[in-house]
Amino acid sequence: MRDHDVSAFLEKVMLLIEQDNLNIPSRAQNKTHKRYFLYKKMRDFTDLTFEEIGKYFGRDHATVMHGIKKHDLYTDIKDSKYLKDTDKYDNLLQDYQRHINAISC
Repeated sequence: MRDHDVSAFLEKVMLLIEQDNLNIPSRAQNKTHKRYFLYKKMRDFTDLTFEEIGKYFGRDHATVMHGIKKHDLYTDIKDSKYLKDTDKYDNLLQDYQRHINAISC
């Protein structure tokens, strides 16, 4: 991704974090699922470190690493609750990724 694309992606992620209060301490499963999903996408789409990703959510690097492992596990086993909780985010970011791919061609 180009720097402009990364910035636009991170702006979208920040809006999701604020909209769903993902930077406020909560162990509610739907919120942790959304955090895990965003940790993984941020790691995949940017060159941010675990520590830098954590700062967006008020979490430390170990929490981000754990969340990415959980994301990978939940997607590998196709956990229905996880997929339901993250479906909206997945659709939003897939649309965004298609847009980036279209303008990159």
